[in-house]
Amino acid sequence: MTTPPATRATPMTPADRRAAIVDAVLPLVAARGAEVTSRDLAAAAGVAEGTLFRAFGDKRTLVGAVAYEGLHRASGPEATRAELAGIDPADPLEDRLTAAIELGRARMAEVVRWMSVLRSLHERAGDAPDPTSAQATELRARLLGQRELQRNVTVHGLQDLLRPDAHRLRVPVDVAVAVLEASIAGTHGRIDRLTPAPPARVVADVLVHGLVSDDRRPSAPDGRPAPADAPAHGSGTPHPEEP
Repeated sequence: MTTPPATRATPMTPADRRAAIVDAVLPLVAARGAEVTSRDLAAAAGVAEGTLFRAFGDKRTLVGAVAYEGLHRASGPEATRAELAGIDPADPLEDRLTAAIELGRARMAEVVRWMSVLRSLHERAGDAPDPTSAQATELRARLLGQRELQRNVTVHGLQDLLRPDAHRLRVPVDVAVAVLEASIAGTHGRIDRLTPAPPARVVADVLVHGLVSDDRRPSAPDGRPAPADAPAHGSGTPHPEEP
């Protein structure tokens, strides 16, 4: 019986090879940023350093491509839609808002992480001309378009999240969504953070119940309203969030 000749695997196209390398090294760049070495990148990708340079030209170009891909994934509208749709509408409003805040903070943290990598690359380059500037401009335009789609998906997802309790809201749903978005963005948008960002549960409780209570009962440490028999602030017992 004649053994058929072995078939050679179809070689990867240059674009496929670059995409495979970016996917392989993305976790490493996420952890190490622009400080990562070419040797470590090659090891993570399972290729020789020369292969990296043939595919991307230099380390800066590769790390930049990885950062743009990280931003692309962090700004994915379909993933955002699925995450928000996965929050059970039957859960109490505070629980739904807590979940939405945690998801939003995680997304924002990823965006900030990759923006920091790109900023570091730019600072290292100084005034040196960037041979990939035209490509970078195109990528930025695509990312801006995607971020706008993601924002629209987020707004609709938060509206759906609030709709079961629309009759309880003191403000229109659109206003509630804007306040919720601001509370998420403020976690990473403050230049001079004087105090740590409060837990998502505490923020959700404040959004639902406000800052002022007529009976001035304290909140529990996790942000949930305290039992009815809890001592009032006026009795001398400090709020758990107070020093």
